[in-house]
Amino acid sequence: MSKKRKRISRRRLAGQRVLAHVPTFHLETGEHKPVTAARRFIAEGGLVPPALLNVRRNEHTTDRFFWGEKGLFSAQYAEENHFLFPSLRLIVDKIGEEVIFEGLELASDDWEEMEEYEYAFV
Repeated sequence: MSKKRKRISRRRLAGQRVLAHVPTFHLETGEHKPVTAARRFIAEGGLVPPALLNVRRNEHTTDRFFWGEKGLFSAQYAEENHFLFPSLRLIVDKIGEEVIFEGLELASDDWEEMEEYEYAFV
């Protein structure tokens, strides 16, 4: 019997679509832990938010981080809570909600955990 796949939430899928429009950087950890390597890369490069950082730990594992105006977060957190980041709201406004969220219409049983939300403003 095959294992049933976990369905990705529409909220996270919407966040993935927003983050697809954010610049992505790839780096190696070197001798540091992944979050330390990401912070060093940001400091040395003078990275301006928003940005995605893919930090390769070893040949099998890559950690994903989101650099936002509020700090460094896991990319998964940013996907699920993309509406909390003002710089991502600018991307959504620029491209258009209709384009990014196309096909993610709310159904009666979808997004139960999610009430109406608004993007955060600084």
